[in-house]
Amino acid sequence: MAFGQYRPAVFAAAGYRPGGLWAQVGPVEADSEKPLDVSEIRQKIFQNDMHVIDQDKVEDLHQLISETKEKGDTLGGIIRLVATGLPAGLGSYVSWDTKLDAKLAAAAVGVNAMGNSGTTNRLLLGILAGSSFASQLIGDASLSKRPMKRVSQPLAKFGAEIALSPAGTLPARVIGQKLHGAEIQLEVASAQVKSAAIFAALEAGSPSTIIEKLPTRNHTEIMLRQFGADITTEADNLTIHVQLGQELLGQEVEVPGDMSSAAFWLTAGRLRKSWPLMS
Repeated sequence: MAFGQYRPAVFAAAGYRPGGLWAQVGPVEADSEKPLDVSEIRQKIFQNDMHVIDQDKVEDLHQLISETKEKGDTLGGIIRLVATGLPAGLGSYVSWDTKLDAKLAAAAVGVNAMGNSGTTNRLLLGILAGSSFASQLIGDASLSKRPMKRVSQPLAKFGAEIALSPAGTLPARVIGQKLHGAEIQLEVASAQVKSAAIFAALEAGSPSTIIEKLPTRNHTEIMLRQFGADITTEADNLTIHVQLGQELLGQEVEVPGDMSSAAFWLTAGRLRKSWPLMS
């Protein structure tokens, strides 16, 4: 997770500056031994990909995370948040309109676990665009080379604020805010881009229409309808209407096996006759 990111409209206007860092991940303590101000935190946490102050603990954290991943387990941690310029009484009933509460935690925490998943990254851009906090999306070396403007540009038509690298790739900084409905035409035939737009449309303040360049797989629309979303597709299989006001309800979903992953092995087996194929 990346800290030190905040939404200016919420915090800067109030005159205070938040920052945050990992103090501990699992058994590894990576905090600073001396007090740090917000400027130091923001400078130091982006000097390594683990976003910790103690540079000597970066390799320990990489090893810990790799070992935990191999075990199929998860890790907990301790986050330390720091803020300067806080007015007296902030958080009490006299400052109910500016109290931090969960807003500071939400604004300080970004997302940094994309790995090599383009689907995760592109869909999260659409989900986070309408959030009430700022986020930073980071991927591995391979994902960081893949184009993201194809997602950020259509999302901008809903009012999304997404900053990419000069090459139009990750890292992406998303300043979550209220979105508005729009009618957009997608320039790229991509189910991922369409899905990101649908997620953004669900957070918009008015209905939206999304028009595809070519029909793409409609898993997102089918799934969201099952959860209660009002999403309709016209007979041309290109025009999608997203309405508002529906409450999404939890469902029990059975996810089938992914043939796209098995296809590589099936193809390899067909190319070499001596390899047995199992049905």
